[in-house]
Amino acid sequence: MYGAVPSRLIDGSRSGDILVVCTGNIARSAMAEAMLRARLAGRSLDARVHSAGFVAWPGPSPPALVAVMREYGLDLSGHASRSVTGALVAGADLVLGMTREHVWGVLAHDPDAGARTFLIVEAARLGTAVGPRRPDEGLRAWAARVADGRPAGRPLGRPDDEIADPIGEPLDVVRATAARLDAAAGTIAALVAPGL
Repeated sequence: MYGAVPSRLIDGSRSGDILVVCTGNIARSAMAEAMLRARLAGRSLDARVHSAGFVAWPGPSPPALVAVMREYGLDLSGHASRSVTGALVAGADLVLGMTREHVWGVLAHDPDAGARTFLIVEAARLGTAVGPRRPDEGLRAWAARVADGRPAGRPLGRPDDEIADPIGEPLDVVRATAARLDAAAGTIAALVAPGL
């Protein structure tokens, strides 16, 4: 489930690279990666969806998160944390973080990534206002259009766009986090890959 998605690479508008980031890459970004990959399956964009974190985290995702993801038909049991690198950020057409701190971390790796880096909820919200990716538009160009829709003086999203870390929280909080991530992933998938 977590290998690279084969790319047809017909043209730049039909392929892309989506990087999802959080702190340790065992909870939020791992969940969003799996959800977004599932939502994009069979759609008009052949995207590589992958994730990374800013802190190396040994061991697997917590059992509660694995159990909740099974409720979505997704398997996190084999997920392994990896670290954000400058190369990962540079290669991504769209970068999705969970908090503004994560966006700042991405920009520390690549100051030019601001036009393609968003909080995941922010990307869904602003992308809905901007509209779906056009058939001849690459993913990076769509992200830049979405970034242009940011309000002046607030380039990093709103506090209510952030998704808190569910590690150590009760199961109902983990489920609420998963539901919020799934809603954002569904919206983003429909925007970046309109039509089936």
